[in-house]
Amino acid sequence: MRYDRRGFLAATGGASLVVMLAACGGGGQDGSATTAADATAAAAPAAPSYDPATEPDGPIEIFTWAGWEDDEALGSPWVWTGYRDGPYAATSPLAFSFLENDPQALAKVASGYRPDVVHPCVNWVRQWHEAGLIMPLDTTLLPDFAGVPAEFLAGGVFDGLPYFMPFDVGFSTLIYDAEAVDFDEVGGQETYRILLDDRYRGKMSFFSDPIGIILTSFQMNEGAVDPFVIDTAQIAAAKETALTWKANLRNYWTAQNDTVNDFVNGNVVITQGWPDMYWRIVNHPKMKGRDIRFMQPAEGRGVFVCGLVLIAGTERPGRAMLAMASANRPEVGADLTDYYQYASAQQDGVVELIDDQALISLFELDNPAAWVPPLAWPDRALPNQREVQLAGEEVKAG
Repeated sequence: MRYDRRGFLAATGGASLVVMLAACGGGGQDGSATTAADATAAAAPAAPSYDPATEPDGPIEIFTWAGWEDDEALGSPWVWTGYRDGPYAATSPLAFSFLENDPQALAKVASGYRPDVVHPCVNWVRQWHEAGLIMPLDTTLLPDFAGVPAEFLAGGVFDGLPYFMPFDVGFSTLIYDAEAVDFDEVGGQETYRILLDDRYRGKMSFFSDPIGIILTSFQMNEGAVDPFVIDTAQIAAAKETALTWKANLRNYWTAQNDTVNDFVNGNVVITQGWPDMYWRIVNHPKMKGRDIRFMQPAEGRGVFVCGLVLIAGTERPGRAMLAMASANRPEVGADLTDYYQYASAQQDGVVELIDDQALISLFELDNPAAWVPPLAWPDRALPNQREVQLAGEEVKAG
């Protein structure tokens, strides 16, 4: 998650991501976009209340993706400024550990590892909740929470209480070198089926998430249809497809820095990635003048919505909530685009803080149609997620 300063929605004419995702069916009864506050206003259970002042001193550990740490050289110190400038930074400093992917993070915490905050994506939050590993948020400690739309929040509300603070939003697709790759053998148009083309054997890589492996293979088999509606027979067929293109991969990657280095050094010419990863590659000195593409596959891009959850049993839930609040500020929402080319789940007051307007057309951030089916498929939980995950794990192990 990573680099270069500011841009996402045009100050004039830009459609917000709330409007884009509301087109998928979210929003209020009158069709307007709803907010996180609207979604939780009718909660039946009593909302929790945490008091940072009465909690014991000690670090707040955030289990997140590499690149989000409070480190000037390697991370995202701008995310944590609000906490660092607050009253508990000295006695409860932030500490960071790094996850590889969502299933690995869930398994590690389920096995006994206990950070205070974790950074999963929305399609995994239900599993965290069902495992009893997360606790509801005290939204009184999130001053900007009302600026998060319910369209982003919905997958993390249980029994009327929010357990998930959406944070970063963006596309997932293949990145490729158009001077080294053509689609002639797979129908002539951009498609995930390029992964089946053995002309590029050993020159392709893919993110290590087992669910992503199966759903991408499903899309290769079925085309531009909803990848979150997949039955047992389709899972089996997708597994066979995934095993076929696995033979073409250099690796399943876990560290984004390694994959960027592989790309710019010519070790791979196709990889799965996100907007920030594309931006790092295309702006690398070794890529100067190269035609690097952020693919719009015929099957449709993915759309991720990731955020922060509070781990059950933490001794410092209030202070952990203050760290979340730091990440939920409008200025951080603007910086998400400027530094990482992501969109922000926080919507209020963000647009006017964004500096760089150049990324708008590049990532179609002012084009509502680009963010909804069939051009894109926003993440959500699968009803048979464990079955899909096991199939992907078997592919990786096979």
